[in-house]
Amino acid sequence: MAIEWTDERIAALDTAQLKNLRENATRREVTALVELCTTELAKRNADKPRRIGQPRSEAKQFEHDMSAELATVGKAMAEKYDLSEATAKAKSEGVKGFKAHKLLGSDGHAKLGGMQRDGSVAVDRYISYRRGTDIASLSVFLLKDQPIEAHEFQVIAPLSMLDGGKPVAEIRPTATAAQKQSADGGLSFKDLDSAAAAFDKVLAKLTA
Repeated sequence: MAIEWTDERIAALDTAQLKNLRENATRREVTALVELCTTELAKRNADKPRRIGQPRSEAKQFEHDMSAELATVGKAMAEKYDLSEATAKAKSEGVKGFKAHKLLGSDGHAKLGGMQRDGSVAVDRYISYRRGTDIASLSVFLLKDQPIEAHEFQVIAPLSMLDGGKPVAEIRPTATAAQKQSADGGLSFKDLDSAAAAFDKVLAKLTA
């Protein structure tokens, strides 16, 4: 006995079943059933073609991958040191206008730096921690119109906390006065492991 396809029966099907039923009805030229299925799919907006996202460019893929790697370093540091916002606030009592830094971005990756946000560099992604008036950050940095291979990993922190640190103006010579940097010192590296080790040393001093 053939199934009598009512509006209620059609509505009870999930979208995949509904599309399959319509295909079968189309093949068998059951026009009334095809129309019922199409009407229900339209109600669900299920017939709209899926938007296929554009593949990331090489630079964007690099930025995405490095943001994830920086976040991995941040999570490891958060397990080693107390980098909670609550502790930062408690240890910074009396510092006017103190605002704790979220170590990572809301998406769980590295945060978007100001120099990338204003378009002056190609990549500026970072993780950071603040206690009192001192801020330490670990970032991946790539100037505009440079090959990906030219990127650097940078640790920006107070000069007094850096072993062999340089003035931040030497580390980021393209930064303008309006692009105020978070500390007066910095170190640059070509590999993340070395930069992470330097960041670790700074955090040890900052959280002592």
